[in-house]
Amino acid sequence: MFALAAAASGAVLVLAAAGSASAQDVPLTTENPRPNSAPLTGGDAAYEYAPTIIAENGVYRMWYCAQDPQGAVPGDDILYAESSNLNGPFTAPGGGDPLIVFEGRGDGSFDGQHTCDPSIVKADGTYYMYYGAAVNDGATTIGVARSSDGLSWERMVTAPIIAPANQQDTGNDYGAGQPSAVYLDGQFYLIFTDTTGAGALASNGAGQFAWRSSDPTFATGTEVFTAEGWQASTPENNRSFSVANAFSADWQYSDELESFIIAHNNDAGRTTLTFLGTENLAEHPYAPVNIEGVWVEGPGVVSLPDKHAVDDGAEECGRVPVDVIHSSRADGVPPQDLVHKGIDLVAPIDCETPTPTPTEDPTDEPTEDPTDEPTDEPTEEPTQEPTDEPSESPTPTQEPTEDPTPSPSPTDDDDLPDTGAGGTGLLVTLGAALVAGAALLYRYRRGTVA
Repeated sequence: MFALAAAASGAVLVLAAAGSASAQDVPLTTENPRPNSAPLTGGDAAYEYAPTIIAENGVYRMWYCAQDPQGAVPGDDILYAESSNLNGPFTAPGGGDPLIVFEGRGDGSFDGQHTCDPSIVKADGTYYMYYGAAVNDGATTIGVARSSDGLSWERMVTAPIIAPANQQDTGNDYGAGQPSAVYLDGQFYLIFTDTTGAGALASNGAGQFAWRSSDPTFATGTEVFTAEGWQASTPENNRSFSVANAFSADWQYSDELESFIIAHNNDAGRTTLTFLGTENLAEHPYAPVNIEGVWVEGPGVVSLPDKHAVDDGAEECGRVPVDVIHSSRADGVPPQDLVHKGIDLVAPIDCETPTPTPTEDPTDEPTEDPTDEPTDEPTEEPTQEPTDEPSESPTPTQEPTEDPTPSPSPTDDDDLPDTGAGGTGLLVTLGAALVAGAALLYRYRRGTVA
């Protein structure tokens, strides 16, 4: 939820080796840059940021954090909008202002007041939403909900699935939030911020911790990425290693590049794409790439429902289009004006299928000369009674197969925005009073107001 900021200058990634890392940092070619679009949404929200976007059935579906005066609970809401074009406009299904699809419970529970920073992933026909939550403007925690359509959501837990570790004091009491999920090989992969984790950047709490489990609530079978690779989760190791020094990051998996792609902001005026190895997140198979364009908060990277990269239309070998949506304007108030930008990545990948060659040259000559003489003389009396059963079951030589058809410059830690917005509880009127109140609380929760 509440917006944090980019990592400290010059600290894009934690480069400590995990296992036998063999980073290659292969340069990628970039083509077809797509500059910032016009603002994508309308409505009366006091701010909008931290989107998650999936491309499904010809529609781009977007969930994002906002504070809408129509909400039943004063605080951060999760809104939904969709479009057939990444340059918008994004509206409610059938038109109209974006919809509130998830908000605080309105009680003293962990997500009673604020729900923000949604990350949507679809697995086996069900949508899962990981989100940042808080009550009474306290420390952020992470919850999870599920849905059959992405619009009506059911909470899966009554307590946070991830809470602040409180392992160090970085001067940033934001807590644990800003989740981003990917579904890969039957497991949910989650990165998130915890400004109190042992592996967070000591100067400002930046960092991304990586967990995975086949359980969407991460209550069982959870592994965490450490300096020694993936290990069973323990209280001592589950926040020990940061895979990227960033706030408000989003990631996806590229099957084409066989790599995770993290989109994050570390330098003013650009979004950085960092590449992590499939199994070893400390490996960097490709060199980082920047997408130019003014940002304020975010970004969310456009993905397929399982949070894998979108294919290019021509299915060109090695080409991966990466599109992101993020806030582009602050003007002294919380982040606003979601915009789209993007770029195509082209990797030096050899996609040609080699022609198989036989291990031996064929020959027209038989291996032995035929003979008219039997090799054994028959006996007059059989030694065994005949049987109808074969002595061995024949086995096929090959099994049939089927091919499966904020954002100020990170050079100054004191300027770090935080990734959500504080609840005002005073949204009884619209206009200047709404924006001014939201702006004040937004800055307060980010430590920019005494």
